[in-house]
Amino acid sequence: MAKRNVLHFTGIGSAFNAPFGNTNAYFIDGTTLFIFDCGESVYARMLKLLQSKRIRRVVIIITHLHSDHIGSLGTVLSFCSHVVPKPVDIFYPTRAIERFLKCIGISDDKYTHHLSVPEDWNLSIVPYRVVHSNMIACFGYEVSFKGATFYYSGDAHDIPDPVLKKFLDNKIDLLFHEATIDTASAGHCSYTTLERKIPVSERKRVYCMHLGSEKLAALLIKKGFQIPKIEVP
Repeated sequence: MAKRNVLHFTGIGSAFNAPFGNTNAYFIDGTTLFIFDCGESVYARMLKLLQSKRIRRVVIIITHLHSDHIGSLGTVLSFCSHVVPKPVDIFYPTRAIERFLKCIGISDDKYTHHLSVPEDWNLSIVPYRVVHSNMIACFGYEVSFKGATFYYSGDAHDIPDPVLKKFLDNKIDLLFHEATIDTASAGHCSYTTLERKIPVSERKRVYCMHLGSEKLAALLIKKGFQIPKIEVP
């Protein structure tokens, strides 16, 4: 499992790339559904899984609070409370998520917020504060699960130095990292940054996401990077 894609993506698009859907990934461990981010398109694309009797618990891991990453979070929480009752846990390392949910009318009895990872999740998550927006806390996550370790960037201007070193030393198996074609972006990671920092021989272990266009996807593939397949359950 170590060097294959351990995540399924329902969308790989940037905020305004509607055809690609909001960037969102998930995996299932037993009866628990783990979701990375919950943007506007996510509820509709994950509805069948949320309805599934196989899924008895939902864990949502939030990278930051922009709407293309949490836009349908309130709907998912309400659905799991009122329609298909099942507990929902949220992982986000600050309490800002609680204030946001209160503002949109989601009471705290509809979810459990975790600032650190409970032991019964059977995985570890190491948060890295990343540069994206100076108005909100933004994180990338190093996740270790069943013998595999991967890094999921969320939106980030760059790869954290410790993450890059671990990746190049093969202590992180896979990188799931955002990429933009805009070489002057202050809040997103230019494809030229990935090109400069990731040797050609290692690019097959890098999956690029949060893409703004088909043109960028084709360019990244040409340079040896991977593009996650969009899979709507």
